[in-house]
Amino acid sequence: MKEVEGQLLIEEIPVIDIAKEYGTPLFVYSYQEITNNFEKYKEEIREDDLICYAVKANSNLHILRLLSELGSGFDVVSGNELRRCLLAGADKNKIVFSGVAKSSEELKYAIESDILSINIESLGEFERILDISKQLNKRVNCALRINPDITIGSHKYIETGSKTSKFGLDSQSVTRISEHTQSNELINITSVACHIGSQISNEDLILKSLDCIKEIADKLIDDGHKIEFLDIGGGLGIQYKDEDRGDPKLLLEKVKDHLKDKNYKIILEPGRSVVGTAGILVTKVEYIKKAGDKKFAIIDAGMNDLIRPSLYQAWHRVKEVEQRDIEVEMYDLAGPVCETGDILAKERELKILPDDYVAIMDVGAYGSVMTSNYNSRLRPIELLVTGDKVQVIRKRESFNDLISLET
Repeated sequence: MKEVEGQLLIEEIPVIDIAKEYGTPLFVYSYQEITNNFEKYKEEIREDDLICYAVKANSNLHILRLLSELGSGFDVVSGNELRRCLLAGADKNKIVFSGVAKSSEELKYAIESDILSINIESLGEFERILDISKQLNKRVNCALRINPDITIGSHKYIETGSKTSKFGLDSQSVTRISEHTQSNELINITSVACHIGSQISNEDLILKSLDCIKEIADKLIDDGHKIEFLDIGGGLGIQYKDEDRGDPKLLLEKVKDHLKDKNYKIILEPGRSVVGTAGILVTKVEYIKKAGDKKFAIIDAGMNDLIRPSLYQAWHRVKEVEQRDIEVEMYDLAGPVCETGDILAKERELKILPDDYVAIMDVGAYGSVMTSNYNSRLRPIELLVTGDKVQVIRKRESFNDLISLET
């Protein structure tokens, strides 16, 4: 995104033109920004390492196809995310299946799809995978996801590596699974995995988790397992406000140095750092409202379109789509949903009037993918801009779409 002569542009197109043609609210993404962000990882990895994009960040089929064409693998956390990836043309040998509550149906589908590996998150899940592999008489490649008891200092909802988290295996569970699989021909432990959370700015926290899984992998090899991959997860952050952003180049330089005497291949699972800065949510100012000393800009996008500010108290930059020569004032951006918490931005200095448009920045990750139909509101259209071309990659929902599954 850039500003030229008072107008906000995404690649080569004024955002105001997009808003007027397609209506609001809308999500729009930059092809070049996604590509550039992905290439920052690709330029630094070794030939046999894998980048497995975290599909949960943004699962739009067109974006998955784009990333697959760039050489990405995928980290999925549900059977339907796996289906999306395969439909998008993903290489099944570059797909890892994470998540703590995989159903029997999901595991059966993953095993039959011959993906790279399935993360084991609990003893119960291990037993379920073993049962299904026996039913199918099919060998399964698995990863042991470790809980390293590392906290990262971000929002508590996106901390996944602490001892009290629902994610990963403790040391006793790792030992039990290792013992059960040493002589088992159906479960093949090929990876040790860890993901400690999201919006990480300190690469050394990921290195700390790498040291943990490397030690476990070494022990598993001593016990007779053939460990090929260390999956260090994702989680590098972006700059929403004034926080430090993670540096893929610095991270991977340190990772390679940590493993210089080892033969392990690395799996990375970036999500937010690939798509986060590539998307904006464009919304129209419906009204300006004064309440005591406070001014609200009532906009047509709400918490059903972008839940992060309400759920995580997340901060997003807000920009006028078109600059006006009027006095700047302080506004809270309030959405149309009937909840007091439907505030997408607080205390922002803006030059706006009713019927103007504003852009909420850096919503490419955990934006459209977390939308809902609360208040029977329709999910927004999604667009991809490449240079001076706009492509619809998800149609705006209609009322008929909204009620199509109801009887």
